[in-house]
Amino acid sequence: MLQNYLKITLRNLWRNKAFSFINIFGLAVGLATAMLILLWIQDELAFDNFYAKKDRLYMAWNRNLVDGKIACWDVTPSLLGPQLKKEYPEIVQTSRLDWTSPQLLRVGKKSLHVPGTFVDSTFFRMFDFDFLQGNPATALNQINHIVITESLARRLFGKANAMSKVIRVENRDNFVVNGIIRDLPKNTLFEFDFVLSWSYLQKIGQDYAYWGNNSYRTLVEIAPNTSLASLNAKIKDITIRNSDEKEQSEVFLHALSRRHLYSKFENGQEAGGRIEYVRMFGIIAALVVLIACINFMNLATARSEKRVKEVGLRKVMGATRIDLMGQFLGESLLITLFALLLGVVFAELSLPWFNELTGKNLYIQFGNGLHWLAALVFLIVTGALAGSYPAFYLSSFQPILCSKAPSGPFAPPCRPASCW
Repeated sequence: MLQNYLKITLRNLWRNKAFSFINIFGLAVGLATAMLILLWIQDELAFDNFYAKKDRLYMAWNRNLVDGKIACWDVTPSLLGPQLKKEYPEIVQTSRLDWTSPQLLRVGKKSLHVPGTFVDSTFFRMFDFDFLQGNPATALNQINHIVITESLARRLFGKANAMSKVIRVENRDNFVVNGIIRDLPKNTLFEFDFVLSWSYLQKIGQDYAYWGNNSYRTLVEIAPNTSLASLNAKIKDITIRNSDEKEQSEVFLHALSRRHLYSKFENGQEAGGRIEYVRMFGIIAALVVLIACINFMNLATARSEKRVKEVGLRKVMGATRIDLMGQFLGESLLITLFALLLGVVFAELSLPWFNELTGKNLYIQFGNGLHWLAALVFLIVTGALAGSYPAFYLSSFQPILCSKAPSGPFAPPCRPASCW
Protein backbone atom coordinates (compact mmCIF):
# COMPACT_ATOMS: atom_id res chain seq x y z
CA MET A 1 0.00 0.00 0.00
CA LEU A 2 2.76 2.44 0.91
CA GLN A 3 4.53 1.70 -2.35
CA ASN A 4 1.28 2.37 -4.22
CA TYR A 5 0.78 5.68 -2.39
CA LEU A 6 4.36 6.67 -3.22
CA LYS A 7 3.82 5.95 -6.92
CA ILE A 8 0.59 7.96 -6.94
CA THR A 9 2.25 10.88 -5.16
CA LEU A 10 5.22 10.99 -7.54
CA ARG A 11 2.89 10.66 -10.55
CA ASN A 12 0.74 13.56 -9.32
CA LEU A 13 3.80 15.72 -8.71
CA TRP A 14 5.16 14.96 -12.17
CA ARG A 15 1.84 15.59 -13.94
CA ASN A 16 1.40 18.93 -12.18
CA LYS A 17 4.90 20.34 -12.53
CA ALA A 18 3.93 24.00 -12.13
CA PHE A 19 1.88 23.30 -9.01
CA SER A 20 4.62 21.07 -7.58
CA PHE A 21 7.31 23.68 -8.23
CA ILE A 22 5.33 26.51 -6.64
CA ASN A 23 4.42 24.39 -3.63
CA ILE A 24 7.86 22.92 -3.01
CA PHE A 25 9.73 26.16 -3.77
CA GLY A 26 7.47 28.27 -1.54
CA LEU A 27 7.73 25.82 1.35
CA ALA A 28 11.50 25.51 0.84
CA VAL A 29 12.02 29.27 1.05
CA GLY A 30 9.98 29.40 4.25
CA LEU A 31 11.88 26.49 5.79
CA ALA A 32 15.27 27.94 4.75
CA THR A 33 14.38 31.27 6.36
CA ALA A 34 13.31 29.51 9.55
CA MET A 35 16.52 27.43 9.57
CA LEU A 36 18.73 30.51 9.37
CA ILE A 37 16.82 32.20 12.17
CA LEU A 38 16.97 29.07 14.35
CA LEU A 39 20.73 28.76 13.77
CA TRP A 40 21.09 32.37 14.94
CA ILE A 41 18.90 31.67 18.00
CA GLN A 42 20.89 28.54 18.85
CA ASP A 43 24.13 30.53 18.69
CA GLU A 44 22.72 33.29 20.90
CA LEU A 45 21.49 30.81 23.53
CA ALA A 46 24.92 29.10 23.59
CA PHE A 47 26.78 32.36 24.30
CA ASP A 48 29.36 31.62 27.04
CA ASN A 49 27.27 28.58 27.89
CA PHE A 50 29.79 25.90 26.96
CA TYR A 51 32.24 25.92 29.88
CA ALA A 52 32.35 22.91 32.20
CA LYS A 53 31.84 25.19 35.22
CA LYS A 54 29.28 27.44 33.53
CA ASP A 55 26.83 27.17 36.47
CA ARG A 56 29.50 28.45 38.89
CA LEU A 57 31.10 31.21 36.84
CA TYR A 58 30.04 34.79 37.56
CA MET A 59 31.07 38.34 36.84
CA ALA A 60 31.12 41.00 39.54
CA TRP A 61 28.94 44.05 38.88
CA ASN A 62 28.53 47.41 40.61
CA ARG A 63 25.23 48.99 41.56
CA ASN A 64 24.77 52.60 42.66
CA LEU A 65 22.40 55.54 42.55
CA VAL A 66 23.09 57.72 39.49
CA ASP A 67 20.91 60.76 38.68
CA GLY A 68 18.12 59.45 40.87
CA LYS A 69 18.12 55.95 39.32
CA ILE A 70 19.90 52.75 40.32
CA ALA A 71 22.44 51.99 37.58
CA CYS A 72 24.49 48.81 37.10
CA TRP A 73 27.84 48.34 35.36
CA ASP A 74 30.25 45.43 34.96
CA VAL A 75 33.62 47.10 35.59
CA THR A 76 35.13 46.99 39.07
CA PRO A 77 38.32 47.87 40.97
CA SER A 78 41.26 45.50 40.44
CA LEU A 79 41.38 45.09 44.24
CA LEU A 80 37.95 43.44 44.30
CA GLY A 81 38.86 39.93 43.12
CA PRO A 82 41.66 39.22 45.64
CA GLN A 83 39.56 40.70 48.46
CA LEU A 84 36.56 38.52 47.58
CA LYS A 85 38.76 35.41 47.64
CA LYS A 86 40.27 36.50 50.96
CA GLU A 87 36.99 37.19 52.78
CA TYR A 88 34.55 34.55 51.52
CA PRO A 89 35.16 30.77 51.58
CA GLU A 90 32.26 30.30 49.11
CA ILE A 91 34.49 31.82 46.43
CA VAL A 92 36.87 29.22 44.98
CA GLN A 93 38.98 31.53 42.83
CA THR A 94 38.84 34.81 40.94
CA SER A 95 40.55 36.37 37.96
CA ARG A 96 40.85 39.96 36.89
CA LEU A 97 40.49 40.80 33.22
CA ASP A 98 41.70 43.81 31.28
CA TRP A 99 41.46 44.01 27.50
CA THR A 100 44.08 45.92 25.57
CA SER A 101 43.94 47.77 22.31
CA PRO A 102 45.74 45.89 19.50
CA GLN A 103 49.37 45.41 20.50
CA LEU A 104 52.44 45.12 18.29
CA LEU A 105 53.82 41.58 18.35
CA ARG A 106 57.12 40.92 16.62
CA VAL A 107 58.93 37.71 15.69
CA GLY A 108 62.10 38.42 13.75
CA LYS A 109 61.12 40.67 10.85
CA LYS A 110 57.45 39.68 11.06
CA SER A 111 55.14 41.98 13.04
CA LEU A 112 51.39 42.06 13.68
CA HIS A 113 48.91 44.23 15.57
CA VAL A 114 46.49 41.93 17.43
CA PRO A 115 44.12 42.25 20.42
CA GLY A 116 45.12 40.71 23.73
CA THR A 117 44.16 40.60 27.38
CA PHE A 118 45.69 40.53 30.85
CA VAL A 119 44.39 37.97 33.37
CA ASP A 120 45.42 36.28 36.60
CA SER A 121 47.10 32.87 36.45
CA THR A 122 43.83 31.31 37.69
CA PHE A 123 42.02 32.28 34.49
CA PHE A 124 42.74 29.08 32.56
CA ARG A 125 41.78 26.98 35.58
CA MET A 126 38.37 28.64 35.67
CA PHE A 127 37.66 28.52 31.93
CA ASP A 128 38.38 25.30 30.07
CA PHE A 129 39.71 26.70 26.81
CA ASP A 130 40.95 24.01 24.46
CA PHE A 131 44.72 23.86 24.95
CA LEU A 132 46.43 22.36 21.91
CA GLN A 133 49.80 22.64 23.64
CA GLY A 134 50.77 23.60 27.16
CA ASN A 135 49.25 23.14 30.61
CA PRO A 136 46.36 25.46 31.55
CA ALA A 137 47.26 25.19 35.24
CA THR A 138 50.76 26.60 34.70
CA ALA A 139 50.38 28.53 31.43
CA LEU A 140 50.79 31.96 33.09
CA ASN A 141 52.80 31.06 36.18
CA GLN A 142 55.72 33.23 35.06
CA ILE A 143 55.58 36.94 34.35
CA ASN A 144 57.21 36.43 30.93
CA HIS A 145 54.83 33.70 29.74
CA ILE A 146 52.36 34.29 26.91
CA VAL A 147 49.47 32.15 25.64
CA ILE A 148 48.47 32.57 21.99
CA THR A 149 45.71 31.26 19.75
CA GLU A 150 46.25 28.66 17.06
CA SER A 151 45.70 31.13 14.23
CA LEU A 152 48.16 33.65 15.72
CA ALA A 153 50.76 30.89 16.05
CA ARG A 154 50.38 30.14 12.33
CA ARG A 155 50.59 33.82 11.39
CA LEU A 156 53.76 34.37 13.41
CA PHE A 157 55.56 31.05 13.03
CA GLY A 158 54.01 29.39 9.99
CA LYS A 159 54.17 25.60 10.21
CA ALA A 160 56.91 25.62 12.86
CA ASN A 161 56.09 24.65 16.45
CA ALA A 162 55.46 27.89 18.36
CA MET A 163 55.90 26.44 21.86
CA SER A 164 58.82 27.96 23.79
CA LYS A 165 59.43 30.46 20.99
CA VAL A 166 59.99 34.13 21.86
CA ILE A 167 57.59 36.96 20.96
CA ARG A 168 58.45 40.62 21.53
CA VAL A 169 55.47 42.76 22.61
CA GLU A 170 55.33 46.50 21.90
CA ASN A 171 59.11 46.55 21.33
CA ARG A 172 59.41 46.51 25.11
CA ASP A 173 59.67 42.98 26.54
CA ASN A 174 60.14 39.42 25.32
CA PHE A 175 57.72 36.62 26.18
CA VAL A 176 58.00 32.85 25.91
CA VAL A 177 55.07 30.98 24.36
CA ASN A 178 53.86 28.65 27.13
CA GLY A 179 50.50 27.64 25.69
CA ILE A 180 48.58 27.47 22.42
CA ILE A 181 44.78 27.38 22.50
CA ARG A 182 42.22 26.73 19.82
CA ASP A 183 40.72 29.89 18.32
CA LEU A 184 37.87 31.30 20.38
CA PRO A 185 34.32 30.87 19.09
CA LYS A 186 32.35 33.93 18.06
CA ASN A 187 29.73 33.44 20.76
CA THR A 188 31.83 34.36 23.77
CA LEU A 189 32.54 37.47 25.79
CA PHE A 190 36.28 36.99 25.35
CA GLU A 191 38.01 38.45 22.30
CA PHE A 192 41.78 38.01 22.23
CA ASP A 193 44.62 36.47 20.25
CA PHE A 194 47.11 36.45 23.09
CA VAL A 195 47.04 36.46 26.90
CA LEU A 196 49.57 37.95 29.33
CA SER A 197 49.70 37.67 33.11
CA TRP A 198 48.32 40.27 35.49
CA SER A 199 51.74 40.40 37.12
CA TYR A 200 53.11 41.95 33.95
CA LEU A 201 50.33 44.58 33.94
CA GLN A 202 51.40 45.49 37.47
CA LYS A 203 55.06 45.59 36.43
CA ILE A 204 54.44 48.17 33.69
CA GLY A 205 52.33 50.28 36.06
CA GLN A 206 48.95 49.87 34.37
CA ASP A 207 47.14 48.24 37.30
CA TYR A 208 45.63 51.31 38.96
CA ALA A 209 44.75 49.58 42.20
CA TYR A 210 42.42 51.69 44.31
CA TRP A 211 38.78 51.14 45.23
CA GLY A 212 37.50 54.16 43.35
CA ASN A 213 38.87 52.97 39.99
CA ASN A 214 36.23 50.87 38.23
CA SER A 215 38.21 49.91 35.12
CA TYR A 216 38.56 46.13 35.18
CA ARG A 217 36.35 43.09 35.03
CA THR A 218 36.30 40.60 37.89
CA LEU A 219 35.49 36.96 37.13
CA VAL A 220 34.45 34.72 40.01
CA GLU A 221 34.09 30.96 40.48
CA ILE A 222 31.88 29.99 43.40
CA ALA A 223 31.79 26.68 45.26
CA PRO A 224 29.16 24.06 44.32
CA ASN A 225 25.75 24.39 46.02
CA THR A 226 26.43 28.00 47.02
CA SER A 227 23.33 30.16 47.39
CA LEU A 228 23.83 33.13 45.08
CA ALA A 229 21.27 35.25 46.92
CA SER A 230 22.98 34.61 50.25
CA LEU A 231 26.45 35.31 48.84
CA ASN A 232 25.31 38.53 47.16
CA ALA A 233 23.85 39.70 50.47
CA LYS A 234 27.23 39.15 52.11
CA ILE A 235 29.44 40.81 49.50
CA LYS A 236 27.33 43.83 48.58
CA ASP A 237 29.14 46.23 50.94
CA ILE A 238 32.69 44.96 50.34
CA THR A 239 33.72 48.12 48.46
CA ILE A 240 32.15 50.40 51.05
CA ARG A 241 33.95 48.58 53.89
CA ASN A 242 37.37 48.61 52.23
CA SER A 243 37.41 51.99 50.49
CA ASP A 244 38.79 55.14 52.06
CA GLU A 245 37.11 57.30 49.44
CA LYS A 246 33.49 57.16 50.66
CA GLU A 247 32.67 54.81 47.79
CA GLN A 248 28.96 53.88 47.90
CA SER A 249 28.70 51.26 45.16
CA GLU A 250 27.25 47.87 46.02
CA VAL A 251 28.76 44.72 44.50
CA PHE A 252 26.78 41.72 43.23
CA LEU A 253 27.53 38.63 41.15
CA HIS A 254 25.74 38.00 37.86
CA ALA A 255 25.97 34.71 35.97
CA LEU A 256 28.47 34.93 33.12
CA SER A 257 26.25 32.70 30.95
CA ARG A 258 23.46 35.30 31.26
CA ARG A 259 25.56 38.37 30.56
CA HIS A 260 25.02 38.36 26.79
CA LEU A 261 21.25 37.86 26.83
CA TYR A 262 20.31 39.48 30.15
CA SER A 263 22.57 42.53 30.46
CA LYS A 264 19.76 45.07 30.73
CA PHE A 265 19.07 46.31 34.25
CA GLU A 266 16.28 48.56 35.48
CA ASN A 267 16.27 50.00 38.98
CA GLY A 268 19.12 47.67 39.89
CA GLN A 269 17.37 44.48 38.78
CA GLU A 270 17.84 42.26 35.73
CA ALA A 271 15.26 43.29 33.12
CA GLY A 272 16.07 41.45 29.89
CA GLY A 273 18.34 42.46 27.04
CA ARG A 274 19.13 40.59 23.82
CA ILE A 275 16.83 37.79 24.95
CA GLU A 276 13.99 40.01 23.73
CA TYR A 277 15.38 39.80 20.18
CA VAL A 278 15.76 36.02 20.53
CA ARG A 279 12.09 35.70 21.48
CA MET A 280 11.00 38.06 18.72
CA PHE A 281 12.93 36.21 16.01
CA GLY A 282 11.68 32.89 17.38
CA ILE A 283 8.13 34.12 16.82
CA ILE A 284 9.08 35.35 13.34
CA ALA A 285 10.52 31.91 12.45
CA ALA A 286 7.32 30.22 13.60
CA LEU A 287 5.18 32.68 11.63
CA VAL A 288 7.26 32.18 8.47
CA VAL A 289 6.76 28.41 8.65
CA LEU A 290 3.06 28.87 9.46
CA ILE A 291 2.54 31.18 6.46
CA ALA A 292 4.36 28.69 4.21
CA CYS A 293 2.11 25.91 5.52
CA ILE A 294 -1.04 27.97 4.97
CA ASN A 295 0.10 28.69 1.42
CA PHE A 296 0.61 24.95 0.94
CA MET A 297 -2.88 24.20 2.28
CA ASN A 298 -4.48 26.84 0.07
CA LEU A 299 -2.81 25.51 -3.06
CA ALA A 300 -3.69 21.93 -2.20
CA THR A 301 -7.30 22.82 -1.45
CA ALA A 302 -7.59 24.95 -4.61
CA ARG A 303 -6.73 22.00 -6.83
CA SER A 304 -8.71 19.48 -4.80
CA GLU A 305 -11.59 19.54 -7.31
CA LYS A 306 -9.30 17.91 -9.88
CA ARG A 307 -9.00 14.85 -7.64
CA VAL A 308 -12.63 14.28 -6.73
CA LYS A 309 -13.07 11.34 -9.12
CA GLU A 310 -9.93 9.72 -7.73
CA VAL A 311 -11.39 10.05 -4.23
CA GLY A 312 -14.74 8.67 -5.33
CA LEU A 313 -13.22 5.68 -7.12
CA ARG A 314 -11.02 4.85 -4.16
CA LYS A 315 -13.99 4.94 -1.80
CA VAL A 316 -16.01 2.75 -4.16
CA MET A 317 -13.07 0.32 -4.24
CA GLY A 318 -13.23 0.08 -0.46
CA ALA A 319 -10.84 2.75 0.72
CA THR A 320 -11.84 4.20 4.08
CA ARG A 321 -11.53 7.80 5.09
CA ILE A 322 -8.52 6.85 7.23
CA ASP A 323 -6.86 5.32 4.14
CA LEU A 324 -7.42 8.48 2.13
CA MET A 325 -6.25 10.73 4.93
CA GLY A 326 -3.11 8.62 5.22
CA GLN A 327 -2.49 8.95 1.49
CA PHE A 328 -2.88 12.73 1.44
CA LEU A 329 -0.85 13.21 4.61
CA GLY A 330 1.81 10.97 3.07
CA GLU A 331 1.82 13.17 -0.02
CA SER A 332 2.18 16.21 2.20
CA LEU A 333 5.11 14.65 4.08
CA LEU A 334 6.83 13.72 0.82
CA ILE A 335 6.42 17.24 -0.57
CA THR A 336 7.66 18.61 2.75
CA LEU A 337 10.68 16.29 2.54
CA PHE A 338 11.54 17.62 -0.92
CA ALA A 339 11.02 21.17 0.37
CA LEU A 340 13.15 20.48 3.44
CA LEU A 341 16.04 19.14 1.35
CA LEU A 342 15.78 22.12 -0.99
CA GLY A 343 15.51 24.43 2.02
CA VAL A 344 18.76 23.02 3.44
CA VAL A 345 20.44 23.79 0.11
CA PHE A 346 19.02 27.34 0.15
CA ALA A 347 20.13 27.84 3.77
CA GLU A 348 23.64 26.50 3.07
CA LEU A 349 24.02 28.80 0.07
CA SER A 350 22.73 31.78 2.08
CA LEU A 351 24.99 31.23 5.12
CA PRO A 352 27.98 33.31 3.87
CA TRP A 353 25.72 36.31 3.33
CA PHE A 354 23.83 35.66 6.58
CA ASN A 355 27.09 35.38 8.57
CA GLU A 356 28.30 38.66 7.12
CA LEU A 357 24.99 40.29 8.05
CA THR A 358 24.97 38.99 11.65
CA GLY A 359 28.71 39.00 12.31
CA LYS A 360 28.62 35.34 13.29
CA ASN A 361 30.18 32.10 12.10
CA LEU A 362 27.09 29.92 11.75
CA TYR A 363 27.09 26.62 9.92
CA ILE A 364 24.83 23.58 9.59
CA GLN A 365 26.28 20.71 11.60
CA PHE A 366 25.50 17.79 9.30
CA GLY A 367 27.28 15.40 11.67
CA ASN A 368 25.23 16.52 14.68
CA GLY A 369 22.60 13.94 15.64
CA LEU A 370 20.50 16.58 17.38
CA HIS A 371 20.27 18.56 14.14
CA TRP A 372 19.00 15.47 12.31
CA LEU A 373 16.48 14.84 15.09
CA ALA A 374 15.35 18.46 14.86
CA ALA A 375 15.02 18.07 11.07
CA LEU A 376 12.88 14.94 11.55
CA VAL A 377 10.60 16.71 14.03
CA PHE A 378 10.50 19.71 11.68
CA LEU A 379 9.50 17.42 8.80
CA ILE A 380 6.73 15.63 10.70
CA VAL A 381 5.24 18.74 12.30
CA THR A 382 5.40 20.86 9.14
CA GLY A 383 4.16 18.04 6.90
CA ALA A 384 1.28 17.23 9.24
CA LEU A 385 0.39 20.90 9.67
CA ALA A 386 0.53 21.65 5.95
CA GLY A 387 -1.35 18.53 4.90
CA SER A 388 -3.92 18.22 7.65
CA TYR A 389 -6.63 20.41 6.15
CA PRO A 390 -6.33 19.06 2.58
CA ALA A 391 -6.37 15.52 3.98
CA PHE A 392 -9.54 16.13 5.99
CA TYR A 393 -11.15 18.09 3.16
CA LEU A 394 -10.42 15.68 0.30
CA SER A 395 -11.23 12.54 2.28
CA SER A 396 -14.67 13.91 3.14
CA PHE A 397 -16.05 13.91 -0.44
CA GLN A 398 -19.11 11.69 -1.05
CA PRO A 399 -18.25 8.80 -3.41
CA ILE A 400 -21.50 8.89 -5.44
CA LEU A 401 -21.33 12.61 -6.10
CA CYS A 402 -17.62 12.44 -6.76
CA SER A 403 -17.90 9.66 -9.31
CA LYS A 404 -20.61 11.58 -11.18
CA ALA A 405 -19.00 14.97 -10.81
CA PRO A 406 -18.52 16.75 -14.13
CA SER A 407 -15.06 18.04 -14.84
CA GLY A 408 -13.93 21.32 -16.32
CA PRO A 409 -13.44 24.83 -15.09
CA PHE A 410 -17.18 25.54 -14.81
CA ALA A 411 -18.09 22.28 -13.06
CA PRO A 412 -19.83 22.64 -9.69
CA PRO A 413 -17.80 21.45 -6.73
CA CYS A 414 -18.34 18.09 -5.15
CA ARG A 415 -19.41 18.78 -1.57
CA PRO A 416 -17.97 16.98 1.43
CA ALA A 417 -20.25 14.49 3.14
CA SER A 418 -21.96 15.64 6.28
CA CYS A 419 -22.17 12.21 7.91
CA TRP A 420 -20.44 8.82 7.75
